[in-house]
Amino acid sequence: MREALLNICLTAIGLCLFKMLLPENAMKKQAEFLICCFFLTSLLFFFSAGRVNLANGADFDLVEIEYSDFEHEYLLVKRQAVAVEMRQRLNVILNAEKIYPQEIFTIVNISDKYSISINEIRLVFAKQELTDSDDDSDDVGEEELEMLKKAIHIVQKEVGADISVTGEFKNE
Repeated sequence: MREALLNICLTAIGLCLFKMLLPENAMKKQAEFLICCFFLTSLLFFFSAGRVNLANGADFDLVEIEYSDFEHEYLLVKRQAVAVEMRQRLNVILNAEKIYPQEIFTIVNISDKYSISINEIRLVFAKQELTDSDDDSDDVGEEELEMLKKAIHIVQKEVGADISVTGEFKNE
């Protein structure tokens, strides 16, 4: 297809140059008519020679094109930025109360380009080894439970009632 288009373009350019060389006389209109006939004949030759088959979609190659979804990437970056900002803010508030969570998970939902909402905040604390207990139970002491309840209450007060705040202990 590229070869045929190149030939057609070169033929058109050549005929235009030839037309410019024609002298101004009474035969100019007939000469222009002959040039147009030659150009149309060359077009028919290119299309009928079998090189270009318009009925079968020509020689156009169907190339798989990969598109980047910049909006999706932007939303992912925005989601991470919101989560990191919330995590840092809650860390400062909890650390001021001498509560040190191991991890703070912020679940962020982005329903469209203009709507970002935080659905849940999950506080994870390291389970402390109880030295005064002889049994190997996985139970958490009263101090840890009170600290967890206090942390959940502080965070819930900070973020409002619309956001779910949960807490859990994780073995180190």
